[in-house]
Amino acid sequence: MNSKMTLEEYTINHSDPEDPILSELSRETHLKVPGARMLSGYLQGKLIEFISKMIQPEYVLEIGTYTGYSAICWAKGLKEKGCIHTIELNDERESIIRKYINKANLNSKIILHIGDAKDIIPRLEIKFDIVFIDADKP
Repeated sequence: MNSKMTLEEYTINHSDPEDPILSELSRETHLKVPGARMLSGYLQGKLIEFISKMIQPEYVLEIGTYTGYSAICWAKGLKEKGCIHTIELNDERESIIRKYINKANLNSKIILHIGDAKDIIPRLEIKFDIVFIDADKP
């Protein structure tokens, strides 16, 4: 038997389990949304959550919401009155994003913008602590 553990196995074994709402979001994304490989997912989400809890930002800007997984992870570490502004270009994803923001009870922490980031960002008069660019991967 090979006793060597991969980095991924080690990380999974030493991380908290995936939040049930995020697990449900991941499953629904993989079943219903084209390009599901773009979902941040469990390990990346845990890293995002860790960074957010460590830094405790007040304002986060996320460019590229996809289905909302990483936005929920960022929201878990925000300061008490902080929020994340997340921008998604594809309006067809709005219903699934809002569904899981509601399920996670993060309506007051996550502000969803639908449209082109080039048009939305100039209208946001906020100094962001973190900008997470997760869009236009090609």
